[in-house]
Amino acid sequence: MISTYKYSLVEAYHVTLYDVLIIGGGPAGLSAAIYSSRQGFKTGVITIDVGGQLTLTPTIENYPGVSATSGFKLVGVMMEQASSFGAEFIYDEAIGIEETENGFRVRTRGGKTYEAKALILAFGKKPRKLRALNEERFAGKGVSYCAVCDAPLYRNKRLLVVGWGEPALEAVSILKRYDNEVLVAHESRRSDDFAERLRELKVEFIQGVKVKEIRGRDFVEEVVLEDLGTHEENVLKVDGIFVELGYVTETDWIKGFVETDERGEIIVDELGRTSREGVFAAGDVTDFPYKQAVIAAAQGAIAALSASNYLRRIMGESEIRSDWRKLTG
Repeated sequence: MISTYKYSLVEAYHVTLYDVLIIGGGPAGLSAAIYSSRQGFKTGVITIDVGGQLTLTPTIENYPGVSATSGFKLVGVMMEQASSFGAEFIYDEAIGIEETENGFRVRTRGGKTYEAKALILAFGKKPRKLRALNEERFAGKGVSYCAVCDAPLYRNKRLLVVGWGEPALEAVSILKRYDNEVLVAHESRRSDDFAERLRELKVEFIQGVKVKEIRGRDFVEEVVLEDLGTHEENVLKVDGIFVELGYVTETDWIKGFVETDERGEIIVDELGRTSREGVFAAGDVTDFPYKQAVIAAAQGAIAALSASNYLRRIMGESEIRSDWRKLTG
């Protein structure tokens, strides 16, 4: 539940304070991170994955200044840019926002708390979840929604990818680089190019099943797979699960905090400002009609520059009208 009750920044527990906190790691969030951190502001990005829907695109041919490339590669470049300017990535899921005396407090599913003077909402669409028993409990403890983010944490392990198509194949490819044994499971029983490519990669493909339950002590140790035809259950020993089931829009958790339209999209003006001062939004989560990567990136830059000017105003400094150079204070 979202509360607008004002709290003090001085609390009994430790929180990490940022100038700008960005929720979402798609093209809008990455672009915002580049522009915010480049201005010299302490910038954090809370995201359950990096790249969002862009990573589902095998070939991008209409991103200005970039020759045909995969969404995965474009995301990698954007993330490197943001990191090079000092942006910090927090792999978690934001679940609540509160207004404080000096800004905003964001709570995550992982039990962490972060505070910022300005917020940029750029979460677009979130990874579709398994809806399996104990999924939330093991999120970040063996359950991942981002292979590019978490693959380096697993070496010589037995891993399960739940998904279909290019995203699942990309995850398999990344995970195998770290000498992992990778299996793939999906509800479909179709036999097509996807199944053939898995055979070529010597990856076991378990079809016609769903993940019913995830088990373990502190981390994932096994999953219960239910056959959708016979309803028989089988236990599979694994060290981790990577979910590649596409994306869904979830904005219910910010309703009442900022104004949304009948579609649940956040209403913004031409400068990315929302109905709440100090809170900006960009990308597919906004009411802007055209949902394209280049537009999301542009909106992210606009929101970051607007947030930068907002911070300058509350600090009594002059606003800027461009970002031609890195500002060091």
